[in-house]
Amino acid sequence: MSAALTKAIMDSWKPWDLPQEHLSGLADTLLNDSVAAESIVDGMPTPSWNGASRSAANARASDQSAWSKKVAANVDNLKTALDNAAAEIDSGKTAVNGALLGASMQRCILVSESDPSWTMRYVPKEDDDLTPEQMAEKARQMTSFVKQKADELAASAADHAALIKTAIANVDTIAPPGLTLSAQDGRRHALMAEDGWTDEEAAAAGRSLRAAGLTDDQINRLLNGEKLTDVPRGMQEYLHMFYGNLDADELFSLKSKFDGMHTPTGDSWSRALGQGLVTLSNENVGNNTGYEYLPGWVQDWVENRASDGAPLRYQDVPLAGLLGNSGGVPPGEKFGTELIRRSSAGASRDIGGEGQRPEVAYGAFDTEPDELKRIYESTIRQFLEVGTRNHESAAAILTGEYADGTKLAEYERDQTVSHLMGHDWSDHGDTAGNLVDWIHDYGGSTDPDKVKIADRAFSGLWDYATSTDGDNNFKQLMNTNSDGDAAGKINPLLADALRQASLPYLNYLGNPEGTPAMHGHPGLELTDFQDKHAFEARATRLFALIASDDSPNGAISDANPDGLNTATQLYRDILEQTNKNSVWVSSHPELAQSLGSTSAELLERGRAGIYGAQFDLAVDENEKATSSQAAESQTEKILSSASYLLSVTPHGTAASVGIGAAAPWLITSDPAGDVPFRPPSGDEAFGSDDPTRVRLSSTYTMFANSGVEGPEEWYGADGNLKSVEAILEQSDGDASQLDQAIRTMLRTQNPELYGADGPIGYWDAGFNEGAKDEDLQYNATNMNTYKDWVLKGDER
Repeated sequence: MSAALTKAIMDSWKPWDLPQEHLSGLADTLLNDSVAAESIVDGMPTPSWNGASRSAANARASDQSAWSKKVAANVDNLKTALDNAAAEIDSGKTAVNGALLGASMQRCILVSESDPSWTMRYVPKEDDDLTPEQMAEKARQMTSFVKQKADELAASAADHAALIKTAIANVDTIAPPGLTLSAQDGRRHALMAEDGWTDEEAAAAGRSLRAAGLTDDQINRLLNGEKLTDVPRGMQEYLHMFYGNLDADELFSLKSKFDGMHTPTGDSWSRALGQGLVTLSNENVGNNTGYEYLPGWVQDWVENRASDGAPLRYQDVPLAGLLGNSGGVPPGEKFGTELIRRSSAGASRDIGGEGQRPEVAYGAFDTEPDELKRIYESTIRQFLEVGTRNHESAAAILTGEYADGTKLAEYERDQTVSHLMGHDWSDHGDTAGNLVDWIHDYGGSTDPDKVKIADRAFSGLWDYATSTDGDNNFKQLMNTNSDGDAAGKINPLLADALRQASLPYLNYLGNPEGTPAMHGHPGLELTDFQDKHAFEARATRLFALIASDDSPNGAISDANPDGLNTATQLYRDILEQTNKNSVWVSSHPELAQSLGSTSAELLERGRAGIYGAQFDLAVDENEKATSSQAAESQTEKILSSASYLLSVTPHGTAASVGIGAAAPWLITSDPAGDVPFRPPSGDEAFGSDDPTRVRLSSTYTMFANSGVEGPEEWYGADGNLKSVEAILEQSDGDASQLDQAIRTMLRTQNPELYGADGPIGYWDAGFNEGAKDEDLQYNATNMNTYKDWVLKGDER
């Protein structure tokens, strides 16, 4: 309301003039028209109209009918809103007038009908015995009473005005793109390209492409693996006919036209052009999209995987630019898979480092070397980025099979993935990480369909990256360039993506024979899962590959002189997983011993992997004594630093806060995220790979989630439990004594759970069993064992 309510304004309101009887008739007419839209096609004799044209008309009539019904419903909603408003406002007016009548009976009347404060004055009788103060008080009481009723009326009127405004806005809508676009429009716009694109022709195509674009909500649902059923047939047919009637040169010419406008509108049309082609490739958009709907020349380009020379320069480069600027829409499974393969083929040109520079084929002869390099990197990176938007495509690359079990044609899985992970990416492996980083969210979710996709992908990654058969994929990944540096060394963000992907599977990696109730992946059978030592070797290789990146963003800095990052985070993750498992015991006592042994085994595999990454560098330096010693020293720093990062986080670990009954494999939000690395000084480091301190970390986490109250000095001024490091400092730094003190407190206050004969006792027994010393031939924290058993894959 623009003005405060007064008596004069209220009297001018005629609420029952709001409802319009003809609105009901309008809604009925629209509904009848919606039925007619479909029946008119049905009524046509079949012989006179057959085939695709009839199907298109049916689809268009169906879209028109659906839209008409929606508008009819909105008109009916407007009628209801007006009826409700009339009734409520009329009732409110009656209440205000009743209050005024009651006030007048108390000899109080309005000072002015234009007064928004509704001030009343008392009119005394000739023989009135009230004092002036009593008269004023009665006027104030009546003013308050009447004003309250007026305010209630004003609020009700404002609420109904908002509802009416919304209802009107819902009616005031134009026909959706599905009713304004058609196959004929797509063909007509494409034919404009024959003589080059004029400004008017380009604008017509651009506007229609934007109209045919997906909404942000639809894109998000598509990225989430959903099938879209709300994309009008007209939009799908427009895209099919538009792209199907353009050759490569005409399509790229239109993109150049849009880009050359150098305006926000031109940019939006350029993005819509890329988005339309990607949308057309996705079989989850309606019923008329998918790989087979792509233009013939695109399918030919896809199937010519050995293209070189001119095709690279005149098709790969502009097509990558077109697809890369597509608003994040995921391609279909097959098209996405082929884009990743195309990226791998481009990356393979840089393997070996000899001969013609790989970027030469991607530009003109006189292009500057730096520009050539940029074009080359941008082209293969954009193909990879677009392809990996579809997680089914990424899984197909890692497994060699599509989701339906069909094998990829002419495909060498190990070679393809090696080219992607071995390339020296200019973005430090950020885009390459897209191949696997999504496994983190899918594998740690409660959606069984997502877990199934993640399990497929992780199985493929595991089988590939941890294999020493044949060409020894693991050894290649650990030594991908002439300097002998590991893939992670070259691409730290790829190494971190591998770390993230492994998190939902940590308990499985510690104990593949454990119950799914403990690891959350029923039916998962990673390669060698039934062979204890072969599986341990593979787990060590995976962790070594992740830990091979020990420098953030590929560089050592003053703030991080030891260059520690992913390896440190990996061991912190494993320590956190151990703490999660210890808390899980309280709600699942039947798993206590298994959780304990799993945690100990996982810690051993993690330590072995981190040692292995450092040993590998020593192997690269021909195993000089100084190199071997440096490897062990660096590993101790990493393990110590990871423990330190864990200990200074309040409540032991970020993930342990409020775990309650959360399953240990679920990926939940981590309040702390990845803690920024700061190398601790020797005395302040919590860990130094000390089993007693690792045990204390788990004990502290049990306590933090137990509900048991500790001594007052363990809590800060805010009432929250201090970090274990802070409590340890208060306890003279004796980890064993603090561990015992916490356990005594837990056992005293809750003996059934924390007593020696309770679930925690079984946890300890399992942990001690899993932590017992391995036979030296399986102890990968030994240099020779790493070389022979882990790196070379020798049988024991």
